[in-house]
Amino acid sequence: MLVYYFTQTIVSGVIALFEITMLPSTGIYYLLTNNVVILCYGVALIIIHASRSFLNRYLNRLRNNHFLTEWLFGLAFLPIAYFLYYTQYYRRLMLPPVLPESAPPVVNYLVYLAICIGYFAIVLIAMELTSRYLANRDRADAAEYRLANLAKYTNQLEVMTDDLRRFRHDYQNILYSLNSALETNNLDYAKRALNHLTRATQRNIKVPTGIIGPLKNIKDSGIKAVTYNKISIAMDKGLNLEIEIADPIQLTQTLQQVDTIRIITILFDNAVRAAVKSEKKLVNFSLYENQFAQFIVVGNSTAQEKVDLNQLSNIAHTVTIGRNHHLGLRNFQIILARYPGASNDRSSNDHYFEQRIIIPKK
Repeated sequence: MLVYYFTQTIVSGVIALFEITMLPSTGIYYLLTNNVVILCYGVALIIIHASRSFLNRYLNRLRNNHFLTEWLFGLAFLPIAYFLYYTQYYRRLMLPPVLPESAPPVVNYLVYLAICIGYFAIVLIAMELTSRYLANRDRADAAEYRLANLAKYTNQLEVMTDDLRRFRHDYQNILYSLNSALETNNLDYAKRALNHLTRATQRNIKVPTGIIGPLKNIKDSGIKAVTYNKISIAMDKGLNLEIEIADPIQLTQTLQQVDTIRIITILFDNAVRAAVKSEKKLVNFSLYENQFAQFIVVGNSTAQEKVDLNQLSNIAHTVTIGRNHHLGLRNFQIILARYPGASNDRSSNDHYFEQRIIIPKK
């Protein structure tokens, strides 16, 4: 309606121009006056088509991360909408001539049109500059976040390497002692050495190589770092983790890096939040692909025997600022909607809930 009112102002100005500068009885004047609605819709379609790329770029920059900014810019168009409405339907009551009565009526139309175009231009420039600033800030924050997680991941690998090196050294020493005891037929010493070896093995098995190791198959370092961060949080909460990434996978083949990170973050956060309240305290994370699609699978144990999937779908389409869970699910659905053919399969049974994200390859 905003664009339609704007085009009505343009068309009215053109008709007034013909009325003043040309004979009202000309065929062009009658053609314009008798097809005002068609002309308005035609010009509106042209404006919508011309501004579509700008608006898509604006929305892609914000990516639904800045709801307040989007709402404020939406409200910014309300004053001009009322201005255009009253210009068309209550012109005499609400908008007295801005120039002396001796000025031609077309001048007033041109002044109204200049006000509209000027206001539009100011808001659009503000949208462009603000969205560009926020997009650059988001990229910088995301890069810093990925860099910090990558540093943590690298540090953890170094700790694991040192632990394994010490374990190998101790393991070799114990084996030498055991071999020496067997050669001298000292069975008591051999038993003590064997018991020490068993305890050392059990102690070092706790090093999460089975959890951290599969991450090497994630080829994007940023996604790998964020995934490690979420795994670390889950381990700190005492959850049982099952990580399955059997083959190398490049998730950016089907998803943008930022969207992949947001999907993994939302699903992992929700899984950890639910698993903490459950009895088994289990979280499963899998990445795999075939020749047609890539799959992101996140599962978790639940306190309830079966999750109501219909209620979960309704929550995903609501906005509740006070609960990040609701907002996260809504953002998750918005992200998937940008990828044609992408789907989210959910299942829940026997105190276990799983989400399988399927993204077709291009």
